[in-house]
Amino acid sequence: MSEMGPGLARQAADELSRASLFAFTWRVFDELHRGSGDSFIPNWHVQAICHELENLWRGENRRLVITVPPRHLKSIAAAVAFPAWLLGRDPSEKVIVASYGLDLARKHAEDFRRVVESDWYRRLFPRTRIAPRGARQDEIRTTRRGGRKAVSIGGAVTGFGADYIVIDDLLKAGDASSETERLRAQDYIEGSLLSRFDDPRSGRVVAIQQRLHEVDPAGYLLSKGNYRHLNLPAIAEEDAQIPVGFGRVHHRRTGDALFPQRMDHTVLDELRREFGTAVFNMQYQQNPIAADGSALRWEWFKTCDEAMPRDWFQLVVQSWDTGMSSDPRSDFSVCTTWGFREGLWYLLDLFRDRLDYPELKRKALALGESWRADKVLIERAGSGIPLLQECHRIMPSRFREIKPIQDKEVRFNAACAPIEAGKVVVPRSAPWLPGLRTELLGFPRARHDDQVDSVSQFLNWTHGPGFFRTLPRDSPYRPSQQRRETMRRR
Repeated sequence: MSEMGPGLARQAADELSRASLFAFTWRVFDELHRGSGDSFIPNWHVQAICHELENLWRGENRRLVITVPPRHLKSIAAAVAFPAWLLGRDPSEKVIVASYGLDLARKHAEDFRRVVESDWYRRLFPRTRIAPRGARQDEIRTTRRGGRKAVSIGGAVTGFGADYIVIDDLLKAGDASSETERLRAQDYIEGSLLSRFDDPRSGRVVAIQQRLHEVDPAGYLLSKGNYRHLNLPAIAEEDAQIPVGFGRVHHRRTGDALFPQRMDHTVLDELRREFGTAVFNMQYQQNPIAADGSALRWEWFKTCDEAMPRDWFQLVVQSWDTGMSSDPRSDFSVCTTWGFREGLWYLLDLFRDRLDYPELKRKALALGESWRADKVLIERAGSGIPLLQECHRIMPSRFREIKPIQDKEVRFNAACAPIEAGKVVVPRSAPWLPGLRTELLGFPRARHDDQVDSVSQFLNWTHGPGFFRTLPRDSPYRPSQQRRETMRRR
């Protein structure tokens, strides 16, 4: 077979760059680093980022948050290559790219201009041309009335509609500890950026950043509940299968470095010592809550790989912590579902959402029925009071009220005992597991504690008389008569 000539090779490379954002990003990197001696490393994490951005373009998802450590090509991929690729495919698209500072916004805008004016880009996308007088410092417009506008936090975006909004490091690391600056970033997202869509039904948002605080822009957007999250910590904290495109996945193992060619474990250990654990956990591990000092250690949990059927368990119990409404500022309603088997409690499922009362009632009844729960625990407080009354009227044998008599921290510390004793099992992988872990390890400093309250309520119930009365009389896990009398005296 004859070798492909240079003309055919270039044609094939061009076709690939048009079709694949990853291949296009590779060429963008080479363009911006020409003569520097710095070569592109085609690591899988860049493929994963590009894959999620392509899914956004296809409309498979319209809201996306990507969290990734610094110096991992996030800005080149999302703030430069992605807008250039979008406009190459459709020069009428309009993209707003927001950053924390004007200098950074203009740096990315200049990189973008350099790409779209390059010979290879003009060859790839001959329909995309900069309009006469369409190249300004902060804004580039095409002859098809599309373009890219660079803005910084607080800057005006009037007069420019958008099909895509890219939020790239909207909060500076030095400002993350300021509540005023965090609220300013949130207000800018809601009041200025998200109001710029020409068609709100099809407008797309991607936010890409390193984590800086629990309620930084990424945390704020994720709290809305409708954003897909690609989370890429510098060191993997659990096994994961991460899609990288074309039906392929990257199998990431616990302890794997994200970008070992540039930041191996030796470099990461040095960064941890230099910055301290809390900063490293935030910026490199994408965990804005430092686990140090928590009453709980994650390794205390046992894990299981296989989900067992309902009838494998001797008991199934649900625990509700109820919020007040579906308002975005309201607390979440959380239901954890647990199965008991031979002295161990298995966390089977976790539901978390903001619900108005009618939907909360429907959900409590539906989850209880779908799992055939033996008991459903509901705290007698707030919306839990009418929920208990109505659900108990429908199925009195299933629903039980819980009256807490101590504060949250005391209850949480007590709940840690069966976990430390190895009596609590969680799945090795579940879509809700990372959020639960963050909240448990972050308590009491975390922004939310609804999952903590549900877990604490349940685990404290398991070593009380309510649980033992639920067991069959011949169960070996029922306490002796002497111990039952001791518990009653307590």
